[in-house]
Amino acid sequence: MRIPAADRNGVHVKKLLVVAAAIAGVLLYRKAQESEARKDVWSKSTDSVN
Repeated sequence: MRIPAADRNGVHVKKLLVVAAAIAGVLLYRKAQESEARKDVWSKSTDSVN
């Protein structure tokens, strides 16, 4: 049985969306980690001296 072209295109689009969402998730995670690291450095550099 042959799958119509429209159905196959839908599958490809869904796979592409899943891959794009995964890449976006990784980028957001890395951005959050970078932001947290900057906050940590900033807080350490602005601590009061005893």
